[in-house]
Amino acid sequence: MIKEICVIGHPSYFGGADTEILDQIKCWHKMGIKIYICHTGLITKQYLDMNLEKKYGCIYLKPRQWNEVKDMHCISYCNGEFLKNLHFIKKYARSATFVNCMTWNFQKEIECQSKGLIDFHLYQTQHAFEKISTNLKHLNSYRPVFIKPHFDHLYFPYHKNRKNDHFRFGKISRCDLQKFHPDQMKIYDSIDSPVLKSGVILGYAKRLDNKLGIKKTDIEKISHLNREEIFYKKYIQLIEEGGILQQQFYDFCDVLISAAQTFENLPRIGFESMASGSILVVDNRGGWKLQVDHGVTGYLCDSTEDFIKYSSFLAHNKELKEEIRWNAYNKLEREWGLEESMKSWYMFFKKLEEFKCG
Repeated sequence: MIKEICVIGHPSYFGGADTEILDQIKCWHKMGIKIYICHTGLITKQYLDMNLEKKYGCIYLKPRQWNEVKDMHCISYCNGEFLKNLHFIKKYARSATFVNCMTWNFQKEIECQSKGLIDFHLYQTQHAFEKISTNLKHLNSYRPVFIKPHFDHLYFPYHKNRKNDHFRFGKISRCDLQKFHPDQMKIYDSIDSPVLKSGVILGYAKRLDNKLGIKKTDIEKISHLNREEIFYKKYIQLIEEGGILQQQFYDFCDVLISAAQTFENLPRIGFESMASGSILVVDNRGGWKLQVDHGVTGYLCDSTEDFIKYSSFLAHNKELKEEIRWNAYNKLEREWGLEESMKSWYMFFKKLEEFKCG
């Protein structure tokens, strides 16, 4: 097995590919891999404050100095600058591995593959591979590899025995129109609950109003603790991206009810919800189908009516909720915990050790 690897780019705490690679760094460190970082941008205080050198033994190379990656196995997660500079990187690197966005191809990714500059493509799921390999698999030495990602659940405390005086639900996402279904508010309004409903949408912006059918008369601003809070019909708080911490959202959210119009590879918010004890009521497609065993670790929905039915069912069955959230937590640890991830990385690193460029 290889002894070291170089990350092209830099991890972060702010979601997406940068947070994904941070969790993998934790896994590699546990495996005894020496980790180098060659950033494609500036090393700011924000990055230095992550203290990766002390926590995980990371070694910083000079940003964009590609000669410093000589004879190294390099990996990059969804980084456009990596692709733009890959013809320089490959002059020095022993191998180049790319992990794309899992839902679509960069044009530069296709170009680099056609020139034989990418040695391995990593995938987390079969459905993502089937969706985005079409533009690559006929090109120059295409080598797909499947990896079980590691999700570090320690940043998301598990909340059991939640209060049932209200039916507390929510949705969390970036403010992307496709992340919201036109019937999202209809679903919330139609939930039948024996107690009052209280919701939070984290990732709201006014540009969503037209799609969600929110009228000016639906919105009310309430002054609270020297700040103004925005509510939909008085029972759903609307919070812009970054308005509260993710952990605060999951502390509140008993049931995550999230309809969308997107294809999700393996949703990070699904992992965060499973770790936190927030029950998933989500679309019956993509990565949700891997995270949710219907009726056991959450509910999969094929229609607006399904979302209303299963959300109402949970509102009326508080004892069952504890069983479902605990099932989901155990599934997360069993299938995406450190041990399972290490097994798949070990197999890939064996491939890298045996790899001969060209």
